[in-house]
Amino acid sequence: MSEESSEQQKSSDIQQIIDEIKKKANLKGVLFSYKEGSLITENLDTPLDKSVFSSMCASVLESASSLGKSSGGLKLKKIITELESQVIIIIECSYETFLVLFVNENSETKKILNDIDLYIRKIILIYEQRKKKK
Repeated sequence: MSEESSEQQKSSDIQQIIDEIKKKANLKGVLFSYKEGSLITENLDTPLDKSVFSSMCASVLESASSLGKSSGGLKLKKIITELESQVIIIIECSYETFLVLFVNENSETKKILNDIDLYIRKIILIYEQRKKKK
């Protein structure tokens, strides 16, 4: 397998996990992004500027992390934002990455949150392998 096709396979593997998270919990969407704000991959039905949204979530995550550190060194678990018609959950994955889950009234959030650490480990394992190849 060539280096390029191996890279494409890893990107495809991450996308499959993102798709599985969305489907399992009947979410409106999922984003996987770098903490500096750029989007890695997504499966999102909502019409919005995904790169701008990803940057905004990165900023919120950084602020919340700083808040935790200044509150006695507490580690951030997740950020939950309740809007009129949906809930947005931001979850730190690694030092460099995070997930955003778009939840609506039909979502089954418990189904995914119970296993989210397993999904995150899978994504990060693939992501780290991909990074080492570069």
